[in-house]
Amino acid sequence: MKYDTGRVNTAIQSAERGAHGTDVPTLERPLYLLTFFTPRQPEWTLAKLARASGLPKASCLRALRVLEKYELLRRDGDGYRLGSGFIAMKAHVQVHAPPLNVALAHMEHLREQTGLAVAWAVLDGQDTLYTEVLPTPGGPLSPGERRDVLSDASGRLLLAFGTLSLRERLLGQAGAGRATLDTLDQVTRRAWLSPPRREDVASGWPQVAAPVFRAGGTLVAALSVSWPDWPEWPLTAEALRALSDTARRVSHDMGYLRPWAGDAAFFLDVATKLPD
Repeated sequence: MKYDTGRVNTAIQSAERGAHGTDVPTLERPLYLLTFFTPRQPEWTLAKLARASGLPKASCLRALRVLEKYELLRRDGDGYRLGSGFIAMKAHVQVHAPPLNVALAHMEHLREQTGLAVAWAVLDGQDTLYTEVLPTPGGPLSPGERRDVLSDASGRLLLAFGTLSLRERLLGQAGAGRATLDTLDQVTRRAWLSPPRREDVASGWPQVAAPVFRAGGTLVAALSVSWPDWPEWPLTAEALRALSDTARRVSHDMGYLRPWAGDAAFFLDVATKLPD
């Protein structure tokens, strides 16, 4: 039997949160309920949300009405969905996120060139935070998704170009997997392309990421493409060159004028020899 891991994980998370729903302070309950609205579960009825959250139905309804009042939710028949208030918030965030604004047109072009899912990720503490995702059908990522920084190619790229103290701390916690991670790290720093592992948290979608820099050489984000199946590396040359070139062009638009060290040829030469 084939399991939908996304639905299973959502159910587990809902059960875990629901067990503690009544412990959530009254003033926090509207925000608590918002966490249940995800790309995989964009609509909830009152009954289902009360059951999943662990809140009494009356308490759940009061919180939903507050969210409706401020247009953070809208009612559609018996269901609730995110409201127009979030559109205004997104516009505000984009105005104050110039790197992503610069990148979006390039990301759209990259998706058109390759036919692959494209994503933009930043380092947030010890997590990889995906702030923009241009998916393909069945794609593995959602905007706002967080992952452990070592669990996918974007996170490992952010770490490869991160501070020495963070690198030493997180790689030092890798235990038996440290040797493999060190090898992937060396390839990433040499090729400016971060390779996937078969065990990555990506719903079976392997990912390769490239760095984006601003003027002065500060890392801004990881730009990635994802395949629906494990790629045959010799057939990915065009997509990898497009990824590296897109990262170069976005970086240039943000003032990075140093020579670009992205090396898709080297990456392809070693990709089939890397540990899974």
